[in-house]
Amino acid sequence: MNINATLAGYVILLLMVIAGFIAYRLARRKIDHPKLIATLCALLCLFPPMALLALLILALWRDKPALQS
Repeated sequence: MNINATLAGYVILLLMVIAGFIAYRLARRKIDHPKLIATLCALLCLFPPMALLALLILALWRDKPALQS
């Protein structure tokens, strides 16, 4: 079975966008630098198991403490 390289590239690009968006949404309430974390997770999509592992770690990370007013 042949896999078109262009199709594989589009799939990886789509996964990068989806994982970056999910990572940004998770990192906003857990980390001080959500854009950096979203970029790293998007780049880890070049190796899909690593991206899933990064999202799992981010999901299990504890939330930042709420600010006391």
